[in-house]
Amino acid sequence: MTEIRITRHFATIVDGRWGARQVHYRRAGRGPVVLCLHQSPLSSRDMLATLARWHPHFTCIAPDTPGFGSSTPLGVARAGMEDFADAVIEFMDALGIGRTAVYGFHTGAMMAATLAARHPDRLSCAVANGFVSLTEPERADIVANYLPPLQPSWDGAHLSWLWARLREQSIFFPWYRAAAANRLGGGVPSPDRLQDALLDFMRSGDHYRVGYRAAFELRSDEVLRHAEAPLLVTASTTDVLAQQLPRIRHKSAAVSVQTGADPDATLDLARDFIRRHAKAAAPASSPPAPLPRALHQDLIDLPGGQLGLRRNDTGNGRPVLLLHDAIGSSRTLIEAAHGFIGRRPVIALDLPGHGASDAALARGPSIITAQARSVSAALTALGATQVDCVGVGHGAIVAIESALREPQRFGRLALVSLPFLDERQRQAFGRQGAPDIQPQWHGGHLLQAWHMVRDQTLFWPWFDHSRAGVLRGTPQVDPAQIDARVLELFASSGLWRRSLLAGLKWPMTAKLGKLRVPAAITSSPADPWSACAERAATALPRLVRIALPDERSDWAGALLPWFDG
Repeated sequence: MTEIRITRHFATIVDGRWGARQVHYRRAGRGPVVLCLHQSPLSSRDMLATLARWHPHFTCIAPDTPGFGSSTPLGVARAGMEDFADAVIEFMDALGIGRTAVYGFHTGAMMAATLAARHPDRLSCAVANGFVSLTEPERADIVANYLPPLQPSWDGAHLSWLWARLREQSIFFPWYRAAAANRLGGGVPSPDRLQDALLDFMRSGDHYRVGYRAAFELRSDEVLRHAEAPLLVTASTTDVLAQQLPRIRHKSAAVSVQTGADPDATLDLARDFIRRHAKAAAPASSPPAPLPRALHQDLIDLPGGQLGLRRNDTGNGRPVLLLHDAIGSSRTLIEAAHGFIGRRPVIALDLPGHGASDAALARGPSIITAQARSVSAALTALGATQVDCVGVGHGAIVAIESALREPQRFGRLALVSLPFLDERQRQAFGRQGAPDIQPQWHGGHLLQAWHMVRDQTLFWPWFDHSRAGVLRGTPQVDPAQIDARVLELFASSGLWRRSLLAGLKWPMTAKLGKLRVPAAITSSPADPWSACAERAATALPRLVRIALPDERSDWAGALLPWFDG
């Protein structure tokens, strides 16, 4: 079989109908271009098997639809499928695609059919795999019951609901009707597969209802009557939606309906249909345009994988590089980065395995060395010959290691929440601070992660639940923020734990003693690690001590005078 290389990219829509936004997409293969549109509430990750099967025949471009995966939402509470179809056209324009074939699965199928009716001049053909054809009573029932609001709860109970919901929809359709007549024939996916789906669900948040509702509310009979581009409507016999295909009575001459024997046979059926119609070549990939007055996302190709980042190039002087903590990504430093925009260029990297960065970049005997190596390679790729750096938590360790490797590259370092632990604390964190949280069939791992992340804001160390461990001050327990950190934890595929454990063994005092780049120990009054910062400043008096405001958006005001000094 031909080796497959799937790359990830961002496209920027600067001045579209829904304002400035970015679309994340995957790309693979060669030949005529085919857009591959995923189901809700997932992302283009759901198209990996399709890309693997089709890459010898087509250039497959699989975007995350707006509000799913890593694509910007449309910013509206309700949208019709025609809106999502128009958003696809904006994406095509951003990539320079004039005409294309489109393949969609479930929600993506409804989008593909809508494109065939609404924008036939931009399509060579379309395939709708898993097309929804509801009766009016079914539509009313599903719209009323399929899409309950998803809001983070203080106790993490929404995660238990999400897990149960994902299990249930593999057992019943619709998922909320646990009756013999609604029982599906298949089994429950493995915990790892459910976990992947759950992370996509968490990324979409309550927006999941916008995409789902648009698919369910679409008048499929009207779409099929008005389709002008060649359109194949299909479903595998193993797909519950195959039962709805015989309901299709009225359609245009451009529409054909055919059932596939199984999922692979259905993909082959779609492939052959597309091969008869698709002719347009795919444009070359190009970097995303910057967003005005904001950070834009991008990916850098490095040996061994791709590294994600957020950046803004306005401002003068040395760029400010931001490196996140072990549980985090560049997303968790957006507020801090915004303070520098217009004053300095800003680069916020995703460390290997975090955010949009590939985990393969973290391979090697030392994860800290691998992370520092990736930082260096990314800065070289960006043409950043010298930077000032803000490293937070584990990111501060990576900043020190990077500056030791390439002192000429770094002007000054701001080490925020530096984990400067004594030996007793190191031992305690090694035993209890980084539990190995693995997906379990019953979903109990989700509550374990939730309470660990929440307790990090209530106790120090988080696992000391005694009076001695109580953090004073205003509790930082907003459920949305805890939910975002839990997502970061699981999205790192365990690399948060490897990073933390590696940091405990890293000879911090010796490394800081060798540092020749000016460095400052920094923390805010509400920082649980501020006592460690004081200990580091006492042990290493040659390091500058800078107090930070509690609000990350104000960090730039405290740090720029020292960076500019």
